[in-house]
Amino acid sequence: MNNFSFTTFKELLAVDHFAKSWEAIFPHQGEEFDEEAIFIVSNGDVDFPEHLRLDIDLGWRSNDKNWVKQFPGLQVQKSDELVEGILIFGNLSVKGSILNEEGDYGAFLYVSGQVTCQSFVAGGSTMYIKGNIATEEVFISHYNHGYFKCDATVTSPVLIINDHYTHLNNYKADLFYYNDKTGEYPLENACYEDEETGEDWLCAPKLAKLLDNPTPTFEDLIFDLNDGEYVFSKSGQLQNKDEAYWLQKAVKYWGNLKRIPEAIKTEHFFKKTGEKYGAFCFSYFPETFLTQNICEQEIQKKGTNLQYIPAHLITKELCYKAARHQTNISSIPPDYLDKSLIKEIIHYNESEMDNVPELFITEELLIDYVKLGRGLWLDKYCETAKVSKITVLLKALDSGIEFIEQIWGFHFREEVYYYAKKLYDNEEHKSAWNNYTTKFQKKIDRLS
Repeated sequence: MNNFSFTTFKELLAVDHFAKSWEAIFPHQGEEFDEEAIFIVSNGDVDFPEHLRLDIDLGWRSNDKNWVKQFPGLQVQKSDELVEGILIFGNLSVKGSILNEEGDYGAFLYVSGQVTCQSFVAGGSTMYIKGNIATEEVFISHYNHGYFKCDATVTSPVLIINDHYTHLNNYKADLFYYNDKTGEYPLENACYEDEETGEDWLCAPKLAKLLDNPTPTFEDLIFDLNDGEYVFSKSGQLQNKDEAYWLQKAVKYWGNLKRIPEAIKTEHFFKKTGEKYGAFCFSYFPETFLTQNICEQEIQKKGTNLQYIPAHLITKELCYKAARHQTNISSIPPDYLDKSLIKEIIHYNESEMDNVPELFITEELLIDYVKLGRGLWLDKYCETAKVSKITVLLKALDSGIEFIEQIWGFHFREEVYYYAKKLYDNEEHKSAWNNYTTKFQKKIDRLS
């Protein structure tokens, strides 16, 4: 019978066979534990009735009642100390999978005996298994922050080691084996970097054929495994892959949008996905689902959504609507970009001034830019346009007394003050002029 208890690292090091095991792996992995660090230990075989999840953001606190209850005999503590790991002094049989999706960290796992499970995902955790490991479907280790060692044999139909410190004494993989650490794998099993993203590793066609879901990348495979799924196309325990299944996948992680089977991509599914992702999901569905009204609604939410709208649905009017909702210049098709639209974009999104093509940086645009306020990089833009900064400031003042606050606030200088005084220190503008001079009196006094 499972019987777990809390222990400290100091107490664990007093167990001779564990102390020797820790000494063997310590130089090769990155974990260091304080003597008082808390662990879970079981002295004897363990039958774990569900998935064993090692990602420490899924509990792993000594006072977390919901998390603690999955370990029979474990008593909830008053303090909220981080539980650093779990040790099984015996065999470990997991009805589900052992899962460490997070590549940067995870709870420590030590098993002195054998391990059996549905699938095994090794990420950022440090793991040491002394006995054999047998999985029903997949063993995959990923990312280089973790450490895995097995002293016996890992038997898994699919076995993948991808940029991970995985040390196997022996292995058996009947269906597929890939190990980028050693480079020793069949040529047809070669997986490769996605040239488009430069990040994801794409599954070899041979591996993809074994899997039930469209699975372009290792990340997709890990995602399905972390959902607790059986993944082989010939598995007798596959879920019903209906619209509800794929909608849940899509809503949980945007990367699954690229995996949705064409038969599932109905207009209803598009609308439900759009509730989560808006215009971002447009490119994953037939363009026939899009209407001008849908596009306008997305632009009203966020002007930069223009970048997701198919070219044939973009109009001049839609570009102006996007400008009024803070779009950026890179979202505008080049054919629609002109000085009028750029002025509109800058009016609602001043920071886009830095992205204006040099061709459009003119004296006229800079005058409008100054009137908006700030104009932090005015010197640079004036140099680009080969125009005088003082000319820009004075012409901006010509536009009306209401622009004094913006101009004096960020570009106050003697010429600017006296030019404004010449224009507006008169009976017609007396009230407004007095208000501005009162507000900026300290700056004016420094001119004396």
